[in-house]
Parts: sequence; C-alpha cells; structure tokens
Amino acid sequence: MSLSNVFTPFNRSFLYSFSFVPTVITARQLAAVTPASHHLTIQEGNSTIDFTAEYDVIHINFKTALAPRAYEIADVFRKKGKQVVLSGYHPSALPEEAKQHADSVIVGDAVTLWPTVVNDIETGSLQPFYTSVDSRDSLVLPSTYQIKMKSLQLTNSIEATRGCPYKCDFCQDANIRDGAVFRTRSLDDVVEEIASLSQKIFFFTDFSLTIDLSYTKELFRRMKGLRKKFICGGNVDDLAEDDELLRLSHEAGCIEWISGFETFSQESLNGAHKKTNLVQDYVRAVKKIHHHRMAVFGTFVLGFDEDTPDIFHMMQSHIGKLGIDAVNFALLTPYPGTPLFSRLENEGRILTRDWSKYNRKNVVFQPRNMTKEQLEDGFRETTRYFSSLANMGYRTIRSLSLGAYPFVATLAGNMAQFMKTS
Repeated sequence: MSLSNVFTPFNRSFLYSFSFVPTVITARQLAAVTPASHHLTIQEGNSTIDFTAEYDVIHINFKTALAPRAYEIADVFRKKGKQVVLSGYHPSALPEEAKQHADSVIVGDAVTLWPTVVNDIETGSLQPFYTSVDSRDSLVLPSTYQIKMKSLQLTNSIEATRGCPYKCDFCQDANIRDGAVFRTRSLDDVVEEIASLSQKIFFFTDFSLTIDLSYTKELFRRMKGLRKKFICGGNVDDLAEDDELLRLSHEAGCIEWISGFETFSQESLNGAHKKTNLVQDYVRAVKKIHHHRMAVFGTFVLGFDEDTPDIFHMMQSHIGKLGIDAVNFALLTPYPGTPLFSRLENEGRILTRDWSKYNRKNVVFQPRNMTKEQLEDGFRETTRYFSSLANMGYRTIRSLSLGAYPFVATLAGNMAQFMKTS
C-alpha cells in the first residue's frame, strides 16, 4: 500500500536548515512505526504537492495556523477518491471540524495510533475516529535513528521525552489529549541515536528537559563522550537553582538553553498557571547559565489580561537588564482545546475563527486592558526594537565571551528573528 504523510510547517526561511525542525522528528517517528511492507512518501504542505501521484492513503499532520492549508490539500485528494487521515494538535482539539475534510481523524498521539490505522485500512475497517488511551503505559515514543531523511540538514533533532504535566492555560501542546502525559525513552536508545547523527549540532525537541531531572542528568552523563553540541529547553526554576544540571549539560555539549520567561508580571504568570516561573529567579537563571558558558534564548508573550499599554516599555527595559542572548516574542494566542480559548469564548472575546491568523503574530481576541490596535502596534514595535541590527549585533557580539558554539547559536537565533520581522 502506498502512503503519503503530509506535514504543514510554517514557511521556511534561509536559516531553516539551522533551526528548530519539529516536522522532521515527527516524520521520522511516523516512518519508524509504519510497517515495512508499505511504501511511505513524506511531503511538506508549503511546497508543491503532487496531487496526481497514485497514493492509496493521504495522512496530514498539522497545527492550528495551518488548518486551512491542510483542509485544502485534504479536499483535493478526497475529490480524487483517495482516503484521507488527519492528525495533529488542531484535529485533536476539534475532531468534528476536521472530520468534515477526512475519512478518519486521529485524536491524540498520532505516532501511537498510526499502526492501528494502517492495519484497519488494509482490512477495509477504517474507523471515523481514533482516540488514544491517554496513559503513560500505552503511548509510543519510538526510536528513529535508523530512519534517514533525504533532505540536507545542517542540524538535526532528537526527542528523548514527551509531554508536559504543567498545562499552562495558553499551551495547546500540553492541553490536547496525551499532551500532559510525560514519558521517556530508553537512555541507551537515545544515546545510540545521538551517536548515529551525522551532524555535529542537534536540537532536543522535548517540551522541557527539566521535568525529570534524574533522567536528564543521567542522559547528560552518558552523552559526555559523544562530542556533540546541542540546544535544549528547560524551565526557569530549575535553571536558576540546579548547578549540577547546568554543569552536566555543559559537559555533555549544551551550547544554549531555551526557556519560556513569558512575562515579567508574576500576576500574569499565576493567572496562566505557569507554575515553573518566578520572576525573581530570572536574573539568577541567566547568570548561572552564562557562568557555565552557555547561551540563553528567551521567549516572551504579549497580551495577557494584566498587560496595559505600559507593558511594551517594561519589556524593553527588563529584557535589556536580563542579559539574554536571543529573544523571541509571540502574541498570546487562544488555541482551540486550551483553557484560555474556553474562557475567552465564554466571555465573548474571540474575534475570529480564521485559523490561519492563529500564528502568534495576529491579535485574535479582544484584549482586556488595551485596544486590539494598541496590542498589535506594541507587539510590532517591540519585535522591531529587539530585532534591530544594533540590538541584534550587540547581543551576538556579547555572546562571543561564551565560546564559538554559543556564539553560532546566538547568531542563528538572532538572525532568524531578524528575518521574521524584516
């Protein structure tokens, strides 16, 4: 049977080959669990799709902002008589909507359920919906080191753990089915996969490598002799407190930590149930990471209910003092399936259901303490300020003190942000 897995990533930039590549890891995982007797083709939804190819089944995996494009692709194939299966964060949040464009919808972890779907297609018993059990023991996190992608990548990606139990109100990843179920791969398997990578630099795509510290520390100990360099994510509280974690990560080859600082308002953090962040920890976390000669990539969100028009100036002031090396901003986005979406919908504050606008760059809800236009203008002004050549150059040159690889990571992060706003 001929299968086509279609992924709908955001538009690539020049720096795509040196950036976070979530679709690649998902593609490898689905390929790893596909029975070897089937022919599998990987396509990307922002490239030209061959609608004339003789596939038996089309499987499209996507997030909310790419839903219109995914539905467009699905509808074309269905008109040609092909079977279409949809999966991903958006179909998991709105399965009935997705079903209007598909023969079957996977709700929850697609990697776990995909072999069952393929088997049912073979036997002519495809079900309209497949829903995962939502338990740690039933979910699959496969080894992917034997799956090779044809495209050239300067970096690669690895997933050692999956799931986040913290469930911040605005996070679609943790609030869909299975998203809060934390599970780990075998350490031997992860180390073997890392050792097999042809690239020197790779990314851990895990939500956070600070959820299970004992697991992560042992992983870092085993990675010490692999002579790789990597970037990973972690929560501010552990990065501020755990010196052993930072020492081991540096010895293992870590060149940059990515952390969601989100905001400097503790009230906003508490309201969003961001339990891992205390604003008072921010400076200490950055200083400790720098002490161990690693860079810090900070992500921030604008548009919390507590934000007033003063938030933009406050961001500029506080981030400058914080001393992080690269920065990314997003507008608060109420993704379907999150507590944030439910609350704003109940309050009548959702402004549009044009899912293409749910890309963290458009205001899709009515802010509480400013106008929609004020939030949009303030967001653009803030991103332009931090992505200016002067600010970007200063942060990048400053990172030279951390070493060559942290400098490269900082340069890539700042350039990617610059290209998004230019």
